Amino acid sequence: MITDLLKKIMTPVRLIEVIEEVPETYTFKFETPENISWTPGTHAHFLIADLQKGQALNRQLVREFSIMSHPGEGYLGVTTRIRSNPSLCKQAMKALKPGDQIQIFKIRNHIKLQKTDNPIIIISMGVGIATFRPIMLDYIKSNTQISITNINIDRSGKFVYWGELSNIPETKLKNIFVTSRNDLYKSIDKALKNKNNIYYIIGSEDFNRDIGIYLAKNSVSKSLIKFDKR
Repeated sequence: MITDLLKKIMTPVRLIEVIEEVPETYTFKFETPENISWTPGTHAHFLIADLQKGQALNRQLVREFSIMSHPGEGYLGVTTRIRSNPSLCKQAMKALKPGDQIQIFKIRNHIKLQKTDNPIIIISMGVGIATFRPIMLDYIKSNTQISITNINIDRSGKFVYWGELSNIPETKLKNIFVTSRNDLYKSIDKALKNKNNIYYIIGSEDFNRDIGIYLAKNSVSKSLIKFDKR
């Protein structure tokens, strides 16, 4: 019964290709069905199974992912880490081959971008940058004069999208990639010199809390601190 109800709200998407961005981190590119649309910063639920073939619903195969692709890129993409001893869902993802079909549903956008001329500081942890990739591309495509700084921390030193984002002129996007909290806070300290910045933050619950506290202690108004809330 539950499976039948879910089928009514799910849309099948077919895998085009899988790209290994950095070790243990993969981008899955899917065809975009005509009935699906999204805005930069969107999340969706994915069922890593093809119920059209009669499989029973397994909730362990359902996971929420950020859509890392811009709507204008012609594909629907997600980026995720798949380490050793992955969950059942990640095991199923790693086994996907081009042409395989999965299901997508509950497409939502949890990031409310302010319409502003204020500089934007994006602070992300690891693969959390996937949420902001289409947002950054959207600002760049719009030829806005807003200053955008992307600060990403990854202790491994293997930065997702590093090659792509580093090729964008600094006049359009300033990138700062760091491997330690100490360097992260130093980068934030430099940004704090401009009191008009708007900060968008995404990472683990602890990361979000720590960065939020640090900004507040440095007199950044709560109205200028935005979190990705799922």
